[in-house]
Amino acid sequence: MDLIYVFAFYLALLRVREIGALKVIKPNVVALEINGNPMEQKTTVELSCGDEFEDAEIHWRKNQHNIAARGNSIKVSIEAMLGGNFTCHNASGELLNHTLVLVSPLDFEKAILLQNDNKEFVTCLARNYSGPFHCSWKWDPVRNGVVVFYRALRNSSVLNCSLDKDNGGLTCENLQCPFSEEVTRINLTLLVRNQYRLEEHQRAFFIHDIIKPEKVDFIKAENNEFAWEVPKMWNRPCTFFPLRYEVKVVSHRKDCDDSSHDRPDSFYLNETHYKVSNKRSYTFCVRAQDTFTNKVWSDWSQHKVGKTKSKK
Repeated sequence: MDLIYVFAFYLALLRVREIGALKVIKPNVVALEINGNPMEQKTTVELSCGDEFEDAEIHWRKNQHNIAARGNSIKVSIEAMLGGNFTCHNASGELLNHTLVLVSPLDFEKAILLQNDNKEFVTCLARNYSGPFHCSWKWDPVRNGVVVFYRALRNSSVLNCSLDKDNGGLTCENLQCPFSEEVTRINLTLLVRNQYRLEEHQRAFFIHDIIKPEKVDFIKAENNEFAWEVPKMWNRPCTFFPLRYEVKVVSHRKDCDDSSHDRPDSFYLNETHYKVSNKRSYTFCVRAQDTFTNKVWSDWSQHKVGKTKSKK
């Protein structure tokens, strides 16, 4: 695991015994890496308020509670995953500096995020080859998770990313030319915590691995004839970025993604139109996929047709 993101302006010097490795995550935030069962370990960490406070009278607090330690440099014990926010203060109680100590258990099963259907903790999708991509995750409902750090790299260049307001995902700009061949993957690092437990999640992918077109829009749905448009955000020209489509007809009482009905016959085509021979009420379904990758399908677009009238 690579948790080393060293910042030159980080003031505090920290040292640990050899059973744990301390990594700087960002200014004033560090991770104590623990091998084995952290519940059975106790690690001594040395904290420093800062070189400029060497001769000052320093008092310390842990999670806003006074502790007995005094002086510019102190030793504290980190037991199990009971890290904390350590603050140093002068004689009058003024805050001088702080260090958030998190515990990163290297051998423990992940517990802060939930896995998706593909056994991944982070899901990334792109609507085309030239726009932004979005990565999302789901928090374990019994844990109050917080994003500590995120970064996406390509060719050692940091991509411009922004965290969603609900902390459930992030959007990154894709600077790759859509007409050029991808030769390097995007490497995403996500660090999350629950209380003082830290977890690291990594994803490495090409944009063509995460392409998922938008839903198609119908431009015609009458007399059992259907026509639809290429998704608005899809790259043009379509001859260079071709799509293929899956169409199927299911019971009018069912939706396209309902798996409870009998397996319908699916048809695959490159055209954006189709004629249904069914005379009964039905639901017409269509979705799109990148022809070159044959990976993620778009969500279904559907149109319900009754015996005497049709409606979306």
